[in-house]
Amino acid sequence: MMKQVFLAFTVVLAVLAGMAAPAKAEPTVTYALDNGLQVVLVPDHRVPKVVMNLRYRVGSMNEPAGRSGFAHLFEHLMFSGTPAWPNVFGAHAALGNEINAWTTEDGTVYYVDGLSSSLPMILSLEADRMANLGRSVTQAKLDLQRSVVKNEMRQNVLDKAGASGWEAFWSGLFPKPHPYSRMVIGSVADLDAATLDDVRGFFNSYYLPNNAVLVLVGDLEIDDTKALIADTFGRVARGADVVRPAVPAPTQARLKLVLEDRVPSPIVVVGFSGPVAQSPDNGALSIAAELLGNGEYGFLRNRLVSQLGIATYASASWTGGLLGGRFTFEAGAAEGVAPEALESAMKTAFANFLKTPLDPVDVERARTGILQAARLGSEALKDRAGVVSYNADVLGDAQSALVDAPRVKDASVADVEATMKRLLKPEDASVLMLKPGPRGSYPDALIGSSGTPQPFTAPERAAIDIPKHAAGQAPSATLPAMETATLSNGIKLVHYTMPEAPMVYVAASAAGGWNSVPEGKEGLLELAASMATRGAADRGSADFAKAASDIGAGVSHQAGTLTTMMTLGVPPEKLDQGIGLLADAVLKPRFDKTEWTVLMAQTVDWLNGREADLPGVAGRMAKATLIPQVPGKAAVDWSAKG
Repeated sequence: MMKQVFLAFTVVLAVLAGMAAPAKAEPTVTYALDNGLQVVLVPDHRVPKVVMNLRYRVGSMNEPAGRSGFAHLFEHLMFSGTPAWPNVFGAHAALGNEINAWTTEDGTVYYVDGLSSSLPMILSLEADRMANLGRSVTQAKLDLQRSVVKNEMRQNVLDKAGASGWEAFWSGLFPKPHPYSRMVIGSVADLDAATLDDVRGFFNSYYLPNNAVLVLVGDLEIDDTKALIADTFGRVARGADVVRPAVPAPTQARLKLVLEDRVPSPIVVVGFSGPVAQSPDNGALSIAAELLGNGEYGFLRNRLVSQLGIATYASASWTGGLLGGRFTFEAGAAEGVAPEALESAMKTAFANFLKTPLDPVDVERARTGILQAARLGSEALKDRAGVVSYNADVLGDAQSALVDAPRVKDASVADVEATMKRLLKPEDASVLMLKPGPRGSYPDALIGSSGTPQPFTAPERAAIDIPKHAAGQAPSATLPAMETATLSNGIKLVHYTMPEAPMVYVAASAAGGWNSVPEGKEGLLELAASMATRGAADRGSADFAKAASDIGAGVSHQAGTLTTMMTLGVPPEKLDQGIGLLADAVLKPRFDKTEWTVLMAQTVDWLNGREADLPGVAGRMAKATLIPQVPGKAAVDWSAKG
């Protein structure tokens, strides 16, 4: 029945986006101002846009005792305005700019994404914030942003199922006094204790040009941009150099953290601390994580989900950082499986993974996938600016963001095997076990004080007059031409030629979405479309996914209110092979029973998990109230009861 429903909707519309050879990129320009500000300019004239990424080298790693959460708190305070720019959001909104920020252990990042004509205004506002924001913070602004941060903590950590346990585990992988032993979000007690002098002292200590990296990516002219930077950021005085935190000798935490929370089913996470991001081991660990935890055909997925049936999903990741990295793998328990049994099976599977010689074909597939994901992940200007900024700061090499990572590119099978055995010893593992049940007490690191604070000693900075440059004339853009055709069987084609796109993208789109199914069958088309990507023609689920990965392609699906589509992204030189895979998914889906069982378990888990997401519950209730169900028609939402 499902196959019949899906095929009835798959031959209505196809959309194709093609590409030709990309234009040669202008060279990246890297330099430093006299005040120590590091600048990276990456010209890209394909669209009349520019992205600014301003990275301050201050994160939770810099926070002393009693000051946890200060880096994140000041991220919010940076939007509270100065006398010259009292309404930061309003000034950017008037030009259509997108702005945001985030804080990590290693740094605090601010970005602006807008038209290239807004660059003069962007630089003026950001330089003014760097120069004058600290002295502009008032008690009222501090109290407001403190309440915002605490509410964010409640929504994203304290009241989110499993999040507080994950935060405690993530930081717990690095025992004290390692700087990563502190949580980025901070603690309620430390936030409550913050004074006006504290936050001003924090700004004066860390928000300095010689403690920052300014990255601009997009439609910019080098000489004009350098002049603007000199006239804005060049006026900000250099401060005292910031010393990077000392890092103790590496040691494994061997932590066991067992918590109850409103998770729909047990979750087990196994983790290790690892080397810094600059370590030669990063490439091998990235490949190891992909081999172990690929969600479609990884070792854990095959062993725990497909063979043993004791988990609904399994994944793994390697995350490098300035002062250390983390290797983790996790799994969600299938119905009726105890978390202790899942932990035991995970550890057994991991031990077998370490003992099993790696297949060079699998290693090459993992390498291809990692490099391809990195290339596509830096295609959008905003994402590229973020990668360039991170690499300039953490890796000390901005240019490395624009080429394939040599440590991934050059890692051999022997390198991967030796690195895993040397750094990922099973006896060193830490474990987080999340059990369904009433939420207990929160980890003390989220609630209590992190110690006795000492005052910041950086001197007050004098106000600096930064010129207020206005935005220029907004540029115009030319959209790609649309070409259309109709095949002999009635399928309509729409084609856009985008010469500098990195991939060919194809979508086979059909009329019919969530409301096209009968009452009580909500989600049918979404599930059918998902099954079509989980095995087609003569390939089962894992083999189909591997065939796509081998050519650097991705076959996926999207289901909306009005349409359902199968999508393909593929390098242009592999288009014929990619189209063959897409055609198989559309015309010859297998609907294997074992894979259907896996998908249903994952879907039920997801649906049950939504009930612990309070904002999500409220949003769905509001939607159902505003759009009442029509008798005989599909409801606006679907649930695990359907």
